[in-house]
Amino acid sequence: MNVRVLLRIVLGGARRVLKWSLLGLAVYLLVIAVGLIPVNNHFTPTENGIEILVISNAVHADLVMPVRTDVIDWSEEFDPHCFPAETSHLSHVAIGWGDRGFFLETPTWADLKVSTAAHALLWPSQSCLHVGYTRPEYLGQAASVRISRDQYRQLVAFIRQSAARDSEGRYRHIEGYAYGPSDAFFDANGSYHLLSTCNSWVGRALRSAEVRTPWQSSWPQTPLLYLPVEGE
Repeated sequence: MNVRVLLRIVLGGARRVLKWSLLGLAVYLLVIAVGLIPVNNHFTPTENGIEILVISNAVHADLVMPVRTDVIDWSEEFDPHCFPAETSHLSHVAIGWGDRGFFLETPTWADLKVSTAAHALLWPSQSCLHVGYTRPEYLGQAASVRISRDQYRQLVAFIRQSAARDSEGRYRHIEGYAYGPSDAFFDANGSYHLLSTCNSWVGRALRSAEVRTPWQSSWPQTPLLYLPVEGE
């Protein structure tokens, strides 16, 4: 085959790949931009309501709630025997959803592998819940919002629906994994992927409670976009 013809074929293929890659990127950026449009614009915080905290770093986000209210006792929801140590002295519970492999294989940033991160983002993968008991003073910067009991019930229902259960209706504990003495992992429903991330899950949870949030919150910090931030 003529070298010039071969070169033309190669360059043509490269242009097509570049064209479709740029088109895909443009569509993704459009989804992100549209996703930042707020929903539940009617929302107003409930005076003396139940305080929900949202913590977020450069990658991940968690919901933080009181362990015990008249709506739910989270220490009864998740079997205390699943946690390495006693947690009854801790007042709040942090719950996050994410890629199972990333959660279990990356206890610290030093353990992060490019292959783990790439797999989590590029391929739909199994998910799990990370549940940890804590206190607000341990959290540092957090966004805070107070919601009514009815709204909290909706949030609780969303979290319950996110957790996978065994044949006896119990949450499926992932044994042998914990970051510390007061946390545990449980299998979850749903697949993790680029448009359904830990941040998306927090956003959906808040939307289920009628809180004003972005329509799509896949990226870090986006669930906090319309919430007041404390500790600044």
